[in-house]
Amino acid sequence: MLETVKETVPQGATVLEIATGTGNIALSISDKASRILATDISLNMLKIARKKVCKQNAINITFAERNIYDIAEKNNSFDIVIASQVLHLLDNPNKASRELRRVANKMVILPMSFTKNLTGISRAKVGFYKIFGFSPKREFDKESYAEFLIKMGFRNCQHIQIDGEIPMAVAIWRKNG
Repeated sequence: MLETVKETVPQGATVLEIATGTGNIALSISDKASRILATDISLNMLKIARKKVCKQNAINITFAERNIYDIAEKNNSFDIVIASQVLHLLDNPNKASRELRRVANKMVILPMSFTKNLTGISRAKVGFYKIFGFSPKREFDKESYAEFLIKMGFRNCQHIQIDGEIPMAVAIWRKNG
């Protein structure tokens, strides 16, 4: 997934990452982006991400606490907006989706793991995650994620499938495409 996102981000782009978590995506694209604002609602996650960024000496990444429902940035203020593994956790993903599109000048990248209808070890892994607090409001497979994104206003997304124990896709929505 990190490789796919990195390939998608154009050289020199300004990037807003929502729900950065521990900063893995921001770090993976730091050599391509001109500037990255990595945000999360969790101050603890931002603290972990800052430590990782300091170790890697990625000087173009800054951090801020932000709420996905009210991003507090101007319209079209970032070339790329990345929101990985977050829309399925939200009570109001439609409101969040409007905010993501509002601040994106060119593109929104939406990676998502598919946890619906898994079998075997994959199903057991997701069950294990749920024991430790993973609590999605909705779960997706390939088809239901594409339908969900259309309902959220992300029409005409490109979906790059990534196979694995827990399959996923990187959805790419282009603002004027």
